[in-house]
Amino acid sequence: MKKLMIIDGSSLLFRAFFALPPLKSALGTPTNAVYGFLTMLIKLYEEINPDYIAVAFDKGRQTFRTEMYSEYKGNRPDAPEDLRPQFSLIQDVLKALGICVIEEEGFEGDDILGSLSKKFGTPEMAVKIITGDRDNLQLVTEHSHVFLTKKGISDMLEVTLDNMEELYGYGPDKVIEMKALMGDSSDNIPGVPGVGEKTALKLITEYGNLESVYDHIEDISGKKLKERLVENKDLAFLSRELATIKTDMDLSYKVEDFVQNFHTSEVQPLFETLGFTKLTPRIVQVMGGEEAAFGDLGSLFAPQEEISLDDVADAKALTPDFYTDKTVAVHVVLDGKTPFRTIETAYLSNGDTIVKTNDTKAVLAVLQGAKAIVTTQTKELIEALGEESPAEISLFNNDNTARIHDMSLLAYLLDPTRTNYGYLYLTERFSVPSIASGSVDVECVSMVKALLAMNEVACESARREELWSLYETIELPLIHTLVVMEKNGIYIDTNKLAETTARFKDELAQVQQEIYDLAGETFNINSPKQLGVILFEKMNLPVIKKTKTGYSTDAEVLDMLRNESPIVEKILAYRSVAKLVSTYLEGLAVLINDKTKRIHTTFNQMVTATGRLSSSDPNLQNIPVRTEKGREIRALFYPGAGYDTLVSADYSQIELRILAHLSGDEALIKAFVDGKDIHRFTAAEVLGKAQEDVTSEERSHAKAINFGIIYGISDFGLSRDLGITRGEAKNYIDLYFSRYPKVKEYMDRMVQEAHETGKVRTMFGRQRELPDINSRNFNRRSFAERTAMNTPIQGTAADIIKLAMNQVEQKLEEGNFKSRLLLQVHDELVLEVVNEELEAVEELLRSTMQSVVELHVPLIVDVHHAENWALVK
Repeated sequence: MKKLMIIDGSSLLFRAFFALPPLKSALGTPTNAVYGFLTMLIKLYEEINPDYIAVAFDKGRQTFRTEMYSEYKGNRPDAPEDLRPQFSLIQDVLKALGICVIEEEGFEGDDILGSLSKKFGTPEMAVKIITGDRDNLQLVTEHSHVFLTKKGISDMLEVTLDNMEELYGYGPDKVIEMKALMGDSSDNIPGVPGVGEKTALKLITEYGNLESVYDHIEDISGKKLKERLVENKDLAFLSRELATIKTDMDLSYKVEDFVQNFHTSEVQPLFETLGFTKLTPRIVQVMGGEEAAFGDLGSLFAPQEEISLDDVADAKALTPDFYTDKTVAVHVVLDGKTPFRTIETAYLSNGDTIVKTNDTKAVLAVLQGAKAIVTTQTKELIEALGEESPAEISLFNNDNTARIHDMSLLAYLLDPTRTNYGYLYLTERFSVPSIASGSVDVECVSMVKALLAMNEVACESARREELWSLYETIELPLIHTLVVMEKNGIYIDTNKLAETTARFKDELAQVQQEIYDLAGETFNINSPKQLGVILFEKMNLPVIKKTKTGYSTDAEVLDMLRNESPIVEKILAYRSVAKLVSTYLEGLAVLINDKTKRIHTTFNQMVTATGRLSSSDPNLQNIPVRTEKGREIRALFYPGAGYDTLVSADYSQIELRILAHLSGDEALIKAFVDGKDIHRFTAAEVLGKAQEDVTSEERSHAKAINFGIIYGISDFGLSRDLGITRGEAKNYIDLYFSRYPKVKEYMDRMVQEAHETGKVRTMFGRQRELPDINSRNFNRRSFAERTAMNTPIQGTAADIIKLAMNQVEQKLEEGNFKSRLLLQVHDELVLEVVNEELEAVEELLRSTMQSVVELHVPLIVDVHHAENWALVK
């Protein structure tokens, strides 16, 4: 009999993470969960010896169950920070081992387990389900057994039809019936309040299933129990539905897809990088690979000898000869969080000698004296080697050429669409042999050697692609500016934060009650299924669309129903306030630094494909500004002690001004040069009337098309946005291009160039490759064409604000201002200013930002100051 082993990947990875102490690769990547998973996998191969294998994973939190009940698994905290990156890492490892990995949008891993076991479990095929979740006991059949992890990562219990009732007191057919009554706190399945496992088992044993329990409700003893069952009947049936694992997913896999196909060429460098070399002989042995393929795992660059710690000098080697007029590669192991990280260990190489040290003063001296520095950690080094301010490490030589060569930043400029620019990718990108493996010391030594090896290739690649100027003039100096901003942080009034949180929660409770009053009953507002019943069955609102599980109640549907009933507006308000409370108010409170009493966001330089900055922990760029409640959250940010006011400097309509410049359209340029209200001007041009006769609605329509054109808006998109017919929208777009013909020519030219070259560029040379620009798939090709239209505009705007940030920071430092730069939010800079410098700072901002680049149209900057962030607009 053949054996198919199906593994609950998410469950086992969680168990492995908590079973093992923290482990990290030399790259700083957490690896303990992946290591534990592989240890379990080896043991499973040894015990089960499967003919076929598949591993199932959850794909996000949004599934058909959350559509039924939005609070499903809603009480689960986010995965630990060190576990999150290991989900993608274990999938990479499994794929390298030739193991089929399956995840499906809208479903959980359990549903994949159930559907595969139902499809392939036969008298000729024994299915072995490996999981830590007892919910999967419902999948036990004559042909499918469940192996439950019991303790740690090695002890497992095989559950079969023969032993399940003896082990648990019930069979697989009773699992979901019991869950219907007792619920499941781990998944936030409600069940019937007050009914525990013993009571559920007693009722299901006596009556067989949930329907029978309610058919015999009058026979059930215990007044309170009977009342609970009656009052929560809907919850019980909902809970059973939530607990039922799907076994009928439309999965097109054939059993041949689960034959393991072992790729040693992929496994070797991956395992080397992760430091799993001790596992490789066992993996080879149990999975049938060729042991010789792993060969000399200690080597780095053939025919160079194997690296050993004997090659590494201690800090005594850091003499002036080590770094003077030398190119030095540096890799550091860091501890802590931005912007207060410290260096645990540093590894440096001048090409002849490798030094390991924890003497940060010595590291600083090396970096100050070196002719050139090669690293991937420029921002981290400048933060960690400085205390209250950035470390004094010159980014440039005396002739203003780049002194620091950041390999990750150069790789980002070459291909800005990736999500990771780590060492493994860099060695592939810049044709350097894979990094050696072994102890952390050996791996870090390998890294500094790799950095030196890739330096010339990376720099030459950037020059060849005409990106070196962008690197030197914008991106490299930006690192210093970001370090300054991250260290400065921004002050938030904790008392007002607590008061606002309490008030928003009170409002949430009030809106909830108003919804109940309008509905005529209480229900779970967060449950799309219950909400759908209220709106579309009880209140008979028109059904807009349906999902697999019933009525859709998403934001788009509710927005279309605003005028149908006052309850819809209340529901939208409830959702909006609930998100503000959870995402912003409660989220901000836990991110206030204990030492500074400020929030220190991290600015991400290598995330967006357009070149714009993003921020995280927290994302201060996404705080709503167009709603009153969003502004109340911004109003919590004040100048800190020693400062008097916040100043905001915001580019006015910068993307439209860039469009006018790039297209060279005379009418559009003249409108900006003459200082016209561009939206009123556009409405007048398109509609053929005097500007003073343009109505507010007509101006609003013109605004929508002005900004929509930048993003390649279609007649369908414009008709949806403005609530007009597609014919009217098409006519409006045609009229727009007839008034601004060079805008149309420019858009067409960008698309044509993209088709010819496969990429587009900004004014400053930033590039973005568009692999789908010539795709046969219409949707992919159309998206790439819209990207070709908007990327040069968005990217140029990103370049200009970065140039402005750098120049503003430079002038603040040169002028010895106490006032300081705190945030960049899209086209806005936010500063913390003292009153005696206010006038000078506002003039500095206005003059610097407006003259940072010369366009055919003027750049206009709106500068305001106020006591909090909300009022500066």
